[in-house]
Amino acid sequence: TAVSRAVVVASLLSAVAQGLLAGIGYFFAFPRAAPLFLLTMLTMAFAIVPFIGATAVWAPVCIYLYMFADHEVDGEAVQGDPFSAIALAIYCAAIVSPADNFIKPMVLHGQSNLHPLLALLSVLGGVQVLGPIGILIGPMLVAFVQALLNMINSELEQLSKEQKEKEEAEAEAEPVKSKPPPKKKTKKPTKKRKK
Repeated sequence: TAVSRAVVVASLLSAVAQGLLAGIGYFFAFPRAAPLFLLTMLTMAFAIVPFIGATAVWAPVCIYLYMFADHEVDGEAVQGDPFSAIALAIYCAAIVSPADNFIKPMVLHGQSNLHPLLALLSVLGGVQVLGPIGILIGPMLVAFVQALLNMINSELEQLSKEQKEKEEAEAEAEPVKSKPPPKKKTKKPTKKRKK
C-alpha cells in the first residue's frame, strides 16, 4: 500500500509541477487576455495521462500561437507569432515534459524506499509492458521483488551467523588434546673414510 500511495502522490505532484511550469511559459508567450489559468489546469490534468501527458496541451497551444495568435508588430495587428510559438515549444520540450522524469523518481524514492533510478525504470518499464496501468503495477512489482530480496538476504545473514556460532561452540566444547613433546633426533655417528 505504501508503494501504491507513493506512485499516486508522485503522479499528482508531477502533474502539478508540469502544469505550473507550463503556466509560466504560457504567461510569457500569450497576451494578458489569454485564458492562462485554463491552459495551466488543462496541462495539469493531461500530465497525469501516460504517453501523451502535458504535450497534449502545449503542442496544440504552440501550433495555435504559430498560426493564429494575434499580436502587434509596428502598430499593426498580425496573425501568427512564430517567435513566441517556437520559444514556448523549446521551453516546454526542454523543461516541462522532462520534469516528470525527475519528480516521480524523487518522490518514489522518498516514500517507497526505492532507489531513484530503480523507481524511474519501474515506471517506464511498467508503462511499456503493461500500458497505462503499468504506472501503478511497475513500481509495486519492483518494490515486492526488492522486499523479497531483502528478506532472503536477512535470512541468509541469520543462517550464516547461526552457523558461525555453532562452529565456535563446537570448537570450544572439544577438549584440547595435549601434544606429545617432539622427539629429539639423535645424530648417528658418521664414519669417516680414509683416503
